[in-house]
Amino acid sequence: MDHRLLFYIGWFIISIVQAVNTELFDDEAYYWVYSRFLDWGYFDHPPMIAALVKAGYAIFPNELGVRIFIILLNTATIFFVQQLTYKKDDRLFYAIALSIAAAQIGGMLAVPDTPLLFFVVLFFWLYQQFLQKTNLANALLLGFCMACMLYSKYHGVLVIALVLLSNLKLFANKYTWLAGAISLLLFAPHLYWQYQHDFPSVQYHLFERNASSYRFAFTTEYIVAQIAFAGPVIGWFLLWAAFRYRPLTYLEKAMQYSLIGIYIIFLISTYKGRVEANWTVAAFIPLMVLSHRYLVQHYQWQKWLYRSLPITLLLVLFIRLYLMWWFPPVSWIKRNEFHGNRTWTNEIRQQAGSLPVVFIDTYQRASKYWFYTGLPAFSLNSAYYRRNNFNMWAVEDSLIGREVYMDVPDDNDYFRRLFKPHGWPFPKDGVQTHFYSFSRVLFTDMKCTNLEKRLIEISTKLSVPEHYKAYFQQAAYCETPIWLVLYENGDVKTIINTGTTVKNLQSSAHTLQVKVPSDIGNAEYTARLCIGSVLPGFPTINSTEFELCVL
Repeated sequence: MDHRLLFYIGWFIISIVQAVNTELFDDEAYYWVYSRFLDWGYFDHPPMIAALVKAGYAIFPNELGVRIFIILLNTATIFFVQQLTYKKDDRLFYAIALSIAAAQIGGMLAVPDTPLLFFVVLFFWLYQQFLQKTNLANALLLGFCMACMLYSKYHGVLVIALVLLSNLKLFANKYTWLAGAISLLLFAPHLYWQYQHDFPSVQYHLFERNASSYRFAFTTEYIVAQIAFAGPVIGWFLLWAAFRYRPLTYLEKAMQYSLIGIYIIFLISTYKGRVEANWTVAAFIPLMVLSHRYLVQHYQWQKWLYRSLPITLLLVLFIRLYLMWWFPPVSWIKRNEFHGNRTWTNEIRQQAGSLPVVFIDTYQRASKYWFYTGLPAFSLNSAYYRRNNFNMWAVEDSLIGREVYMDVPDDNDYFRRLFKPHGWPFPKDGVQTHFYSFSRVLFTDMKCTNLEKRLIEISTKLSVPEHYKAYFQQAAYCETPIWLVLYENGDVKTIINTGTTVKNLQSSAHTLQVKVPSDIGNAEYTARLCIGSVLPGFPTINSTEFELCVL
């Protein structure tokens, strides 16, 4: 059997075995819930991951189904990367691919990074064809691929921009513009979805995720994480080799620009807050190709890669075994997403009985409960958390007025400090009668005016599901207050009753006048408008963040 075929069959089968024996990662369960509500967009991501999970789960209604198309794309990604390397040294390519632990282990996780990587490598492969023969067919294929990149993850726009920057002559080519037009046309449904929903992804990723102040640790953690992410043992070496390579063709130059550009862009982003290691995942393609091309030319350096490979493979083997559901969890790993999910979800189901379950401030637990019990669940996202797609799905609608079982955060000093001035009792897990929350109401375009000392007027546009307006006139809900929540260093500083209730929310615009208590210092605050829920002290997030000045 050809060694290439053997390598890819082995890669695929190992991933399948891993997928079957590993419980869902938190975000995988969330994306599985995505697939229950297929749409052109979601709060956090474009819809490609939802479509892939939907298709796979229709074949295998279990963890394998969630991951099957991801595994196929991951295997295909490695194959296309090999097509972009010098085929005369396959052994070197296998060593590079196996040295990147994230490509092996992460390649079976149903997350947007994997389809992004597939369409990035396909984009580079098609770009090579486009450079060799610039015609209508290649322009159409390139446009389709760019749209798929963007439908996978927004980071695809960086690859497109950096490739264009690497070859400015492309702007003079009519087929470049045709490819761009095709891509934009295919991506238009998602852009329209963003427009319909007030661009939630843009607001969240570009503004709401920013830290309140810069910390040097953001930058140092980013640098260390990128070295480890490129390969836990030899990542530093692969980065060194890729950066040392001097491009000879437009394709190589495009990959060099993408590699350097992605790392620099996210390095700059550390000024705004913490950067997750996987945000640079699109750089993996040029990293693998350029490091391979450098090491082919500098044979004497390959020994470092081969000597380190057994250590990497042993480490990957341990991680693979640990992730499997039957492997005993390690006590010193505090946050364990891969073990015990069937146990805790079954325990909550037994406590809840036939009642629907509402989780507070955790889309992860709500999603996992839904997946492992087959029963819909809801995440009530309060002022202490962040918005997500549970603020947009109509799950909440079916719960209003019903008896539910509520899973609440652990009682701690942080909540006690905030609850005490209002006299709110801290809730406990258990049955809650006549549930209500209105997290699908959205305030946008806030404009703040200081009318007089400590009196602030807030003008806002308002989006309310039409049937919610009827609830707002009912005696059980009409006095539900609207709260102004002020944040300091990312934490809730205070919750202020605006004096307005939901019965006033009947038009597409609204104005509130809020008196800020005297014990709140004069300063610039980040703020949100929130609407009360059945749990005192846990109002839902009903606006994007905005700046408010207390004078």
